[in-house]
Formats: sequence, C-alpha cells, structure tokens
Amino acid sequence: MARPREFDADEAMDKAMGLFWQVGYEQASLSELLAAMEITKGSFYKAFQDKQSIYLAALERYNDKVISGTAAFLTDPNQGSGRARILGLFGKVAEEVRRNGDRLGCFLCNALVDKAAEDEEAEAKLQAMVHRLENAFFHALIDDQRLSEAAARETARGILSIYFGLRVLGRAGLAGQMAGDCIRQVERLLDQEGR
Repeated sequence: MARPREFDADEAMDKAMGLFWQVGYEQASLSELLAAMEITKGSFYKAFQDKQSIYLAALERYNDKVISGTAAFLTDPNQGSGRARILGLFGKVAEEVRRNGDRLGCFLCNALVDKAAEDEEAEAKLQAMVHRLENAFFHALIDDQRLSEAAARETARGILSIYFGLRVLGRAGLAGQMAGDCIRQVERLLDQEGR
C-alpha cells in the first residue's frame, strides 16, 4: 500500500484558505482542494476528517493571520490615537485596492454570506471574528476618551459596517472608486462623536 506523501501543513492550509476565499465553500470541490493544496487524497484524510473540517481550519487560520493582526493594530496605542488607527486601517485597505485591486475582498466577509455559515460551528467562528473586529474598533474609540461606552459601541458597529462594505466593494471591483467616500464617512462618524 502506498504511503501518503508528507506535506507542509501551514503551506497546504494557506492554499486551502485561498481556494475557499476565492470560490467559497460550495464551489470548492474535494478534487480542487487536493490540487490547490498539492496533496494526495490519503494525506488529506490523514490530516482532516472532511471538507468541513478543513474549512473550519481555514477560518481559524484567517483569524490567526489576518483578524489578529488587524485587532492588534487597532488596539495598539503605540500606533497613534484611536482615530489615527481607525483611519490608518481604512487607508491601508484603500491603498491596497488602488495599488493591486481587491477582487478577493475579505475572507471573513465572503464566508459570512457563504452557505457554510449555516453550519453552527462555522457560524460561531465567524461571529467571534466579527465581534473581535467590533471590539478592536471599540477599544480604539475608547482610547481617545471622548465617548461613553454606549456611544463608542454604537460607533464601532457603524465603522465595522463601513469596513465590511468597503471589503465587499473590493470583491465587486468598485472599491477603487468608492474607497475615498467610505473613508470620508468614517471621518464624519469620528468627528460627530467627538462633539
């Protein structure tokens, strides 16, 4: 019996995440996953139970690689005021769109509307990531000490909605045209809350 080929688990996970990110859960067939990950069927089943388990692992990887970094930036007072951090994040996304396009959008945004989100475990992971981003925006706002907790929470949710909107516009190929408008709306929210 042939022994399954060994593979770099991190590299394979990044490739699986990339496929799910690009086409979604339903459209990613097992054969496409195996090809993207460059592993054999035996290696796949040795490491993962099924397609759903690798999807959940891909969500966790995105949380660890992307959401963690974003939350760390937003909550790090060494990166400037809360306002500067929030606008800096939007500026980074807008610059990336202008420079390279953003047709992939955000894996979290894509996954939130994907059918796989109907799975309880996937839904729980996705909601936890959304709340993690919301809390990061909240802490950036609280750091500036201009808002009550209730006002900061409400503003954080508004900013999160604009952030997700910008990322979805990227997937649709429209973020380049609309990124500046999104940033101006965030500035208005921040200015209004400062009064």
